[in-house]
Amino acid sequence: MDLSDLETAVALPFAADTSFDSVAIGVLVTLASFTTPLAGVLLAGYVARLVRAGSRDEATLSTFDGVLGMGVEGIRLSVVLVVLQLPAIAIAGAVLGSSSTPLTVFAAVADPRTLQYLGFSAFDVAGLVVAGLAALAGTYIGAAATVALAREQSLVAAVPVTRALVGDRAFFSVVSASALVVFGGRLLGFLVGTVPLVGVVLTAGVSFVTLVAAATLLGRGTNVVSKRALRPTHEPERDAVGSA
Repeated sequence: MDLSDLETAVALPFAADTSFDSVAIGVLVTLASFTTPLAGVLLAGYVARLVRAGSRDEATLSTFDGVLGMGVEGIRLSVVLVVLQLPAIAIAGAVLGSSSTPLTVFAAVADPRTLQYLGFSAFDVAGLVVAGLAALAGTYIGAAATVALAREQSLVAAVPVTRALVGDRAFFSVVSASALVVFGGRLLGFLVGTVPLVGVVLTAGVSFVTLVAAATLLGRGTNVVSKRALRPTHEPERDAVGSA
C-alpha cells in the first residue's frame, strides 16, 4: 500500500465512471445519520460493501442497491463494533460515576493535574488511561472485524479471519493509514461546518468522502497485506524447482 492507493481512495467519489446518484444518496444518508441511528446502521452496511470493493480494486463507487441486504449487514457490523467498545465504556463509567464527563475530559486535555481538584484519585486517572487503551484496542479489533465481516458475511466465519488480521503486523499500518484519513476528514468537516447556511451539508459531503476513502483504503490495504502474506509460501517452492 502506497500513496497511490490513498489518492485512488479519495478520488473514488469523483471518478468519471462513478454514478452521481450514488454520491448524492451517500451524502443524504450521511446527513441523516447526524440525527438518526438508523441511517448510521445503513452506512455501516455500506462500509462493508466499500471494503469488499476496495479488496477487489474496483474503480467505481459502490451503489446503494439492495438496501435490505445492506441494512442487515449494517446491523451485524454495528452490533460487533458496539460490543467491542463495551469494556472501555464500562471502565470509564465505573471511574467517572456521576461526574460531569465533558468537564472531566476538558480538564484532562487542558492539564491532567486538574483532575485532582475534581475529586479524582491516582487510581481513577489510571482507570481512565486503561479505558482509553481499551477503546483503542476495541477500535483496532473492530477494523479487523469490519474487513472479516465484509469478506465472509458471516459472524462465525469472520472470527478466524479477524484473529489472523489482528495478529498481522502489516495490518496495523493499514489501520493507521485509514485512521489518519478519518482524522483529516473530521478536521476538514469541522472547518467547513462553520460556513453559514450550507455548513451542515458541506460537513455531510466531507464525511461521506472520508468514509469512502477510509473504507476503500482499508480494503485495498488488507488485500495487499494478504498477497504479501502468501508470497513466502510460494517462493521457496519456486526456488526449489529452479534449483532442481
